[in-house]
Amino acid sequence: WQFSESIAYLRELGALDESDPANLAVLIPNYVNSHSNCVASSSVYSVCCINECEGLLSHLEREVAAPYVEPEQLLAIVADLPSASVQAPRVLSEELKSKLREVAKKHSGKVPLHGRLFAQWLHHAYPRECPFPHFAGKTNPMTADEWMQSRHQSVTASKKDMLQVIQTATHAPETKRELPWTAEEELLTTAPKPASMLVSLLRQACFLLAAAAACIAFGRDVVAKAFFARKAHASLLPIAQKQ
Repeated sequence: WQFSESIAYLRELGALDESDPANLAVLIPNYVNSHSNCVASSSVYSVCCINECEGLLSHLEREVAAPYVEPEQLLAIVADLPSASVQAPRVLSEELKSKLREVAKKHSGKVPLHGRLFAQWLHHAYPRECPFPHFAGKTNPMTADEWMQSRHQSVTASKKDMLQVIQTATHAPETKRELPWTAEEELLTTAPKPASMLVSLLRQACFLLAAAAACIAFGRDVVAKAFFARKAHASLLPIAQKQ
């Protein structure tokens, strides 16, 4: 662990919480899983920390076995799901419950497991395991060597910068505040809309009707050809005249 990265490097790693500009903070899971903490790297692989949130998400996937889930079902599962820093069973806060229901409202009453909003909710439910999901393209994670070659800057903060952060930090008592939340969604895949599903069903029905009509027409043609072939063959047979 370095614990000496500069603010600029932490920001590009996606490990800097700037929701309160007067009190900058480090997003613990984002920092732990960042490239700066990988012990070995090559053009093929990197040896980094295990993302503990993946295990939690895998458990949810096995439990629900569906890409979209009712929020109440998820709340019940998460309340009984422990982690390295969270004991279970537990009572989820009303704010957490409300946020998950808001996510469901955006998606016709169900929560997409593989969306940015649910990942953000998991970050608040497991703040030390699940990283905060930044918008696509907002961060640019790089190793220390890549950063220095690209930016021509050191990844390490100077002692002067460290002292300045300490001196400007406020030491007011912690007060309960709303969860940092952004309402923009990003999905890996989109669910089919009811209208598109109806169009798809109609298209399949038309295809089946066309296939059935083609089969009937082909069958009629075969039967007709067989009938005329038999009739022609019968006319060629010798006919015996009775005396």
